[in-house]
Amino acid sequence: MSARTAPSRPSAARLVGVMLALTLLAAGCGGEDPAPEATTSSSAASDGGGASEAAEPSDGGGQSVAGVPQDPYPATPAPDDFEAPDPCSGEGAYFAEVGGTATPDLPERAGETLTIEVTGIDGAEAQLTATLGEGMPREVEPLTLGETTTIDLWTISVTSVCEDSEQVEFDLID
Repeated sequence: MSARTAPSRPSAARLVGVMLALTLLAAGCGGEDPAPEATTSSSAASDGGGASEAAEPSDGGGQSVAGVPQDPYPATPAPDDFEAPDPCSGEGAYFAEVGGTATPDLPERAGETLTIEVTGIDGAEAQLTATLGEGMPREVEPLTLGETTTIDLWTISVTSVCEDSEQVEFDLID
């Protein structure tokens, strides 16, 4: 072995070690998406050299547009001393029929709107969804007379559930 080749081995080993360390460091630093250039170059290498738009992440690097299903807004039971009237009392400042949204519109709060929709009625229980602003509808736990639910800045109290007419009435509690 000549004196010239002996020094190149430690240099090559150091270079490989540095590259390995950088690779491990990059892989271990979670929370950051790879730079768009890195994604393009890795796509080009893996698909035979032809990077295409289809190989790019469509949603910003692994974040899903379809969110994790959210738990329904919880129901708060009626007070212990509450005596429930006839379920179909016809009382309430707001009402909605199955498949329709609440009338009149609920007032805006902090620049946001709330839309309540009745999705079904099972006996004396109202099945509702709530939509904040332009967001996606979110279920509300089934509610019956005297029960309330808080949805962001609004608290509603169910006052009437009419299974025959498929209508639910409620009040807004400030």
